[in-house]
Amino acid sequence: MVLAAVAVALLSSALLIENFARAHAERRAVEGLRQVAVDFRDALDRGMAQQFKEIRVLSQLEPFRRFDDPAAMRRALDQVQIGFDHFAWMGVTDADGRVLAAAGGLLDGVNVSKRPWWQGAQKGPFVGDVHAAVMLEKLLPRQSDPWRFVDFAVPLLDSSGQRRGVFGAHLSWSWARQIKSELIDATMAAHQADALVLGQDGTVILGPSALEGRKLAEGMGEPGMALRQHAVDGEDYFGVSVQSTGYGAYPGLGWTVLVRQPVSVALADYYLLRHQIVLSAALLLALAVPMCWWLARRMSRPLNQLTEALARRHHLGSGEQLPQVGGYREAAVLSHALSELTRRQAEQDQWLAQLNASLELRVEDRTVELQAAMIKQEASERRLRTIADNLPVLISYIDAEQRLRFLNATFRTWMGTEPEAALGRTMKDIFGVVIYEQRLPAVKGALAGVRQRFETRSEANGVQRDLLTEYIPDVQADGTVAGFYTLATDITAFKQVERELDQLSRIDALTGLPNRRQFDQRLAEALARSRRSGLQMALMFLDIDHFKQINDNLGHAAGDMVLKVFAERVCSCVRETDLVCRLAGDEFVLILEGLNQTEEATVVAQKVLDAVSAPLSLAGTDVALSTSIGVACARGDGDSDAALLDRADDALYAAKAAGRGGWRMAE
Repeated sequence: MVLAAVAVALLSSALLIENFARAHAERRAVEGLRQVAVDFRDALDRGMAQQFKEIRVLSQLEPFRRFDDPAAMRRALDQVQIGFDHFAWMGVTDADGRVLAAAGGLLDGVNVSKRPWWQGAQKGPFVGDVHAAVMLEKLLPRQSDPWRFVDFAVPLLDSSGQRRGVFGAHLSWSWARQIKSELIDATMAAHQADALVLGQDGTVILGPSALEGRKLAEGMGEPGMALRQHAVDGEDYFGVSVQSTGYGAYPGLGWTVLVRQPVSVALADYYLLRHQIVLSAALLLALAVPMCWWLARRMSRPLNQLTEALARRHHLGSGEQLPQVGGYREAAVLSHALSELTRRQAEQDQWLAQLNASLELRVEDRTVELQAAMIKQEASERRLRTIADNLPVLISYIDAEQRLRFLNATFRTWMGTEPEAALGRTMKDIFGVVIYEQRLPAVKGALAGVRQRFETRSEANGVQRDLLTEYIPDVQADGTVAGFYTLATDITAFKQVERELDQLSRIDALTGLPNRRQFDQRLAEALARSRRSGLQMALMFLDIDHFKQINDNLGHAAGDMVLKVFAERVCSCVRETDLVCRLAGDEFVLILEGLNQTEEATVVAQKVLDAVSAPLSLAGTDVALSTSIGVACARGDGDSDAALLDRADDALYAAKAAGRGGWRMAE
């Protein structure tokens, strides 16, 4: 075990050190490559920005704006090219793309309007990506590498802003190769690394001659790549790529600078350290083997002596005295403790024999007492069961796992199931998922030690019952809750009377319409629905014109009949979803919901006027009926219910003031 512990410790330490060393070496390699890539990228961007700036400055010189003197332009271009020898070609074209003058007379008179650099200059200053020479290949001196250029073009404008021509230049790509050679090639060679410049399509535009013009493998030149191993020609590389971002007025061409270094070179120090770690771990393990063997022998010899002595005994307290062993302090202490334990065990055996004889007598007496107590308990349980089974209340006990452990006979009457069939099953199994989820908060509260009381309505065995249920926690002496008792009382008759009384309190006895109490509730609900839907609603306030005269002339019985007829005629003019209420006396209200336009309410108001004015005969007497209506509309986000009713009431008084028998819309 000690050897295993030493081996685990050595291997764990070696792995941790090895992982840390590798991560550190990789991080240093990547950071070094990243710094080189950033420096190279910035040098390219600043250099391109400088060339772009030079071309823009040259295009502003006076000789290049005198289109009437091409010879003067050519002389100026020849002089400029002497100081800017990195430009392989410089020239000026007219507005149609024909070369008016060029340094060295190259391409004079040639139409270059189809060239990308000339077309790009029609929109403003232009910088083109690296490309091979087309027309200049045959005119320029031969060199070991093919000619490649970066195009610059600046439109030439006259004083009125009209385009007169284009100043163009082809920057030799050997300029970039010179920057790479001066800036990073020496450093790269010392570390066996190389740097590449990739175009937008992933093609190598600057790098080792064997790779120029080729596309790298998918993802190898992906911008932003921080650390990635990839195989090129059978060798793994660390690669860091950064994307060109431009500099100043130069917008950048989307180039990517990729700096890579072979993994074997970047991690050379790490490989050497790993070899040293392996050798050190092997040496330490070799030293630990004899040390652990000696330690095991020293510890096991006295323990083996004690083990052999104990193996010859059938019982710890029997046999000869145990041998005294030494060798080291712990073994001597253990030997002394075992000898003392043997002596005490012998004394304990003798005392247990005496105690066993007396216990047999006490067990016989206790058995008689337990039998008498069980008979008494059974009688008590029978009495409690008889009482519980004859109560008109469903009584049960549910344990902490929500399983039914007791049910009285009322369960059979209400549920149509024998109590014995439900015992041991969970509440979810007995009552179903829906009822269980409804009662789950109360169940959790009872199991938390809080008494619960609630009313429910449920259907079982084909009968619907309103129940008043109480959950009484079964709290133990230590404060834990072992379960809870349930008492469910049938209050169906009481709730039915309560519902009937509530219904009577909301209905007008004469007309059968909702009364003022129900109207107040329904108006608030209608306003809330209007707010949610965004549709309008209307409230109409109606009363019967000259109703007092009808009561005075024909009597209150005729007045009641008029109220009934009036209510029926108003109800016939509205939808089933609309609400007609009688507030008091001859005052009625009408709630219309889901209106798209205010005119819909006025149409209903006119229908009510026409329906109410139909002929009516009571006891042989013709009664002329008419009504006045006040209409108030709301979208639900303005008035309260009281304010809306007040506006409808004001509109009603306006209708009466206008001569009765009509309607008015509240402002």
